[in-house]
Amino acid sequence: MTLLNPLLAFGAIALLVPLLIHIFNRSRFRTIEWGAMHLLESVISQNRRRFRIDQLILLLIRCLIPAVLAACLARPVLTGTGLLGNAPVGLVLLLDNSYSMEATDPAGTRFSAAVDSACQLLAGLPRGSQVSVVLTGGRPTLLFDRPLTDLQAVTRRLRQLRPGFGASDVAGSLQLGMDQLQNIPAVRRQLLVLSDLQAEDWAALTKGSATALQKQLQAGTVPTELLVLPVASTQQQSADNLAVESVELPQQPVGVGQEFFVRTRLRSYAAKDFNTTEVSLTLDGQPVSTVQTEVKAGGTADVLFRCRSEASGSHVVTVAVSADDLLGTDNQRSAALEILNSVPVLLVDGDPGTQPLQGETDYLSVALTPWTFGRVPLTDLLQTQVVPAAQLTEPLLKTARVVVLANVPKLSDQQLEWLTSWVRDGGALLVTAGNRLDLDWHRLKLWNEGNGLLPAVWGELRGVGSDGASAGAAATPGSAAAASPSARSARIVSRRSEHPALAFFNDPSNGDLSTAEIRRWHVLTVAPPSSTAADAVDAAERPADATASAGIPAVAAVLDTGDPLLLERRSGDGVVLQLATAVDADWSDLPLRPFYVPLMQQLMTTLAVQIQPPRNLLAGAPAVALFAPAEEPAATADTGPTSPTQPLPTITLLDPLGARSGLSARQQGRWLLAESTVTQRPGVYTMTLPDGLPRHFAVQTDSSESDLRLLDPGQQQAAVEQLGGQLLKSLQEYLETDRRRRHGQEIWPLLLAGLLGLLALEVLLQQRFAGVVR
Repeated sequence: MTLLNPLLAFGAIALLVPLLIHIFNRSRFRTIEWGAMHLLESVISQNRRRFRIDQLILLLIRCLIPAVLAACLARPVLTGTGLLGNAPVGLVLLLDNSYSMEATDPAGTRFSAAVDSACQLLAGLPRGSQVSVVLTGGRPTLLFDRPLTDLQAVTRRLRQLRPGFGASDVAGSLQLGMDQLQNIPAVRRQLLVLSDLQAEDWAALTKGSATALQKQLQAGTVPTELLVLPVASTQQQSADNLAVESVELPQQPVGVGQEFFVRTRLRSYAAKDFNTTEVSLTLDGQPVSTVQTEVKAGGTADVLFRCRSEASGSHVVTVAVSADDLLGTDNQRSAALEILNSVPVLLVDGDPGTQPLQGETDYLSVALTPWTFGRVPLTDLLQTQVVPAAQLTEPLLKTARVVVLANVPKLSDQQLEWLTSWVRDGGALLVTAGNRLDLDWHRLKLWNEGNGLLPAVWGELRGVGSDGASAGAAATPGSAAAASPSARSARIVSRRSEHPALAFFNDPSNGDLSTAEIRRWHVLTVAPPSSTAADAVDAAERPADATASAGIPAVAAVLDTGDPLLLERRSGDGVVLQLATAVDADWSDLPLRPFYVPLMQQLMTTLAVQIQPPRNLLAGAPAVALFAPAEEPAATADTGPTSPTQPLPTITLLDPLGARSGLSARQQGRWLLAESTVTQRPGVYTMTLPDGLPRHFAVQTDSSESDLRLLDPGQQQAAVEQLGGQLLKSLQEYLETDRRRRHGQEIWPLLLAGLLGLLALEVLLQQRFAGVVR
């Protein structure tokens, strides 16, 4: 035990005052002769012992009163061997900065309450304590690179933070916090979670992961103490909230002046109906349309907007809802969209015709540019150019975004080199079958044991001819038609497809691919590529961003015979599709089907944009932009030849809060690449490329954050107990517990209560012994 005011303890000497008074009063008396005294002597002799005990009790109480008063003024503190005093603390704050922390409670936002609690806690830490902060929203992120001892700097940084990130990753944040504590040398380590304990976030914490985390907390020479402080009242569980849950853009590319649809879904997390709710659509901040809808309690509502843009490039569509609810952050949602001016497609015709619709690419040309062939005053997104195989050149390749090799027998070695380089630098290629293929050349050069461009080698020719004969009946050995006969036609299997080009037909109203009859097709065997050719090339001479072999092809469409119809494989930065049948009407009736036009347009437009990284991302996913390098200046007589290497440009990134930062570009094949991994905050990010044009990225979070229900007190206790932690009722409870742990427990309130009891007891006994109380 220690005394906070030790000098006042000397006041206990006052206990001598009642004792001295008692002693002096015993020696100061006079003897008075009284005739009747003899009558009392017998009584006094009988009660002398009782009188003496009464006087001693009163004397003891009167001596204790000043002694206890002095002890109260000295403020004694109970101490022990486990007290830490002002020893530094290793503390990791797990601060919830997710969407739900922007919800407004009567006293303000939940996040402001969490920051206030954190700052008060830091103010009471001993000097030399080390503090680290983990932000749990979206992807768990460290606020500082290392733990800090400057607590004021931590406080200032906390005051600058803003919430609005994705769902809180409880398990990942705890793991990151424990990893940080391992780097903090301290006799006491604490993990303090400041969160609203949203039910959706904590439901992701499984029993197995909680048990593993608990074992980690208890392991080590210095066990870690886990404390959880709720910053929101459970009375807010049924708070009303309306959210824009999703914004869906067209899956196919959109051209300038083309009308497209934007579908949005609203979801209610409220116990009441939202009547006549206004929903608006803006394009690049400019209003497009506003409608009114009704959202039932706990239900959803879909709204469809029509939109169009007369300008090409990157655009942002935003859907916003007007609602008086608890959380305003999720009342709008954005999506990034690229409007294309045109998509140049180069059609290499391997079997030109002299009459209309007799050439290999005639049907395809009509399907890709229907407005042009129909002489309709509308602009086709796809712009085609048809050339024979002999006229394929490198400059011509550079002008195209998609190249189609339609029944091309073979290419020269120079043409194959140009085409391979173009594809692996980000080009898109479609190779189709036909009766003019030089199978030996395709196998040796274009497939090259899986190390060439072709996803699979052309195998057995199956099906029937147009006259009903088997496919191999008229075949000659070594020709494209030489194959084992299989006298039946095939149908495309109707199934739900995840391929972006074929997902359009998941809606039956867009066409049924299974109605087409495939009369002839090559068997395409999916197999991993051989490494023989790749091993022949020295790795040091191979570009870091180019691969000599691609991965296993993916089957995009299949026939009812089990044979693949359409294969896809990445090749370097580009992509190659292989169609097992012809693209004209010789081997199938595909060109005669109503879905042929949208099918071919879907394939071409999907190939055109597949090399570009996605623009609509989940929080934490990298934002990547590919762009062409600037043209090098030509050499002149005055300046001499140009430098062999041009400096890489710097890209400007604007985040959703308006903060700017610089990104360094790097070479990626023939492209330049800029990447940002700091995308934890949902919203629109804008990259400004060297040509001055913007590139938008819409980052979104899981819509479950809009469900603002909290764990009830019982669920909170159970969730914290399975982690082996302690659930705090308030910040004051933490501060008081921490103070007692460091400095001990003051007991002067107990002594004061005892003093008042002694005073009352002294009065009561005095009256009783004097005969006043009966």
